[in-house]
Amino acid sequence: MEECGLGQLLNPWFSDYLRARSYRVKVGDAFSEEKQVNCGVPQGSGCGPVCYLMHVNSLCGVLRHCSAHMFADDLCTLSASTDLAEMCRRVQEDVDAVVKWSHDNGIILNADKTKMIIIHSPYLRSIDNPSPLIAHSFDCFHNKKINCTCNPIEKVNCVTYLGVKITSQVISIVTQ
Repeated sequence: MEECGLGQLLNPWFSDYLRARSYRVKVGDAFSEEKQVNCGVPQGSGCGPVCYLMHVNSLCGVLRHCSAHMFADDLCTLSASTDLAEMCRRVQEDVDAVVKWSHDNGIILNADKTKMIIIHSPYLRSIDNPSPLIAHSFDCFHNKKINCTCNPIEKVNCVTYLGVKITSQVISIVTQ
């Protein structure tokens, strides 16, 4: 929290807000036993989104080659280059950094929801097949990627990001 500019006066307040909470579930007219919660923020709380943003604030700092664009819990990284192989190598470094950061910060990266799209001119007849990007598991990192069985990130020709459809071939750009 101090990294985000919040002074030491607010630390005890947030700690107290997040400590010693409990919950129970209601199904119909029946309630479950009360359980203690030792992590996370109350769902639907006003402070929840702010706490999440403070938690992920340092994520963009691990990216060395890509620019980061975040909205809520979505992260979009962008990279541009005239050398596809070199760009893929750099993007893989940043994917590795995001996976490590996620593990270190208790966040699970959903590799199945992660997509790669290469945006290029429609006048380019063919685009070389890039090296696959892989969201390595943390166990794979511990084994120095020896005998890696991690699946590659899916390469797609169209993706919808925050309601905007993006295709791999730049046909036109809407400015209004």
